[in-house]
Amino acid sequence: MEDDEEAAGHRADFGGSARKTVLSFTDDKGVEKKWLRDSPRTAAAEFWEFVGDRSAADNEVCTIEDEEMGEGIQLHFYADSLARITTLSEGEGGSDPEYRVEYSLVDGIGGYRNLVSAFVRGGCAALEQHGPWMSDVAEFERARRRRDAR
Repeated sequence: MEDDEEAAGHRADFGGSARKTVLSFTDDKGVEKKWLRDSPRTAAAEFWEFVGDRSAADNEVCTIEDEEMGEGIQLHFYADSLARITTLSEGEGGSDPEYRVEYSLVDGIGGYRNLVSAFVRGGCAALEQHGPWMSDVAEFERARRRRDAR
């Protein structure tokens, strides 16, 4: 019972997942901000403030990363899309890590807010219900063009 109460307390601290202790926010310009679990504000609130401060016509991609879990999401504001990125294997002996990248279309700022909140609460797994997710870039581009043609 104590473990359940402690876990619930941790989830309340940062939007629903006791596993997130540090999240990194980055933009196209290489600016980075860290969010720590003991921050007085939620990760989502801190991220949206970061986006508000940093977004511009030449700075339209922002990323949230949980390095400990090897997961992240990249918001493509110029294309109304999002990529979720999962580390499949760490690079060893100088080799690059292997990632799975999946794309989804996003419907406006409300869609982005829902996806950011879901990721903060439960990582990439929490995004599954918000698909469809496409790993084929050509398939994704076709879906994006079909949507944009409407």
